[in-house]
Order: sequence, then C-alpha cells, then structure tokens
Amino acid sequence: MDECPHGMDSAWCATCSKTDDTVRSRTGSYGFHGGETKQDVLDDVTRLLRMSSRTVSVGSSLPSDVFQTAAKRVGVSAAGSMPEILERIVKKAGQPYSSSFDSRGTISGGGSTVTLEGIQALRGALRSLL
Repeated sequence: MDECPHGMDSAWCATCSKTDDTVRSRTGSYGFHGGETKQDVLDDVTRLLRMSSRTVSVGSSLPSDVFQTAAKRVGVSAAGSMPEILERIVKKAGQPYSSSFDSRGTISGGGSTVTLEGIQALRGALRSLL
C-alpha cells in the first residue's frame, strides 16, 4: 500500500487523486459548486478593517477577533458572541438581519457559528459603514 499524507492508500484518497470536488481551487471556489468561500470573504473583511489576514480554522470557524475589531471600528458593542456582534453591525448599517446569517436558530443552538451568508453580510455592512 502506498500511503498518502492523509493516512490512506493514495489510490483511494480523493484529495490526492484529485477527485475530491470539495478541494479549493486557485480561484477561490469549491469544486463544482463555485462561488465564494468563507476564506475569500474573510480576506475581504480583514482588508476593509486593515488587519493582517486571518485563516478560517477547522470546521469553518471564523476568528472572533475580526468581529471584535469590526465592532470597535463601527462603534457598536464588541461584547457577546460573534452572531450577536454581527447582528449589531448589520443593523447599524441599516440592513436586515437574517436567521441564515448564524446558527442560533438550529436545533442544537449551533454555538456561535456565523455562516458564509453572515460573513458576506458583515462585509456589506462594513463597506457601507467604513
């Protein structure tokens, strides 16, 4: 067996054999789905805030310091979870807040997860407020 870096037989590893349609391409899109990724939008947000770039971590988790910095820059409270901060920023920009922007409405409560739509809403709000 020829083992790949992912601990699998390289012939069976979708990433190494390049058959994984979720692998991020150089254009910032995912496989057949296309469109932006959380990382793409996070890069835009950190540029708007003049912060050094940050990385979306395992499980698509966004760095909380970006939300805290954004809150301070637009003059809203930086206290609370990322969805709470996001909601304050979006509303300050005069934009409607959607339950699809975070996972608070899920059965599990979703912790403090902000969705791709949510980070896109943050970017739009920051564009109008900064």
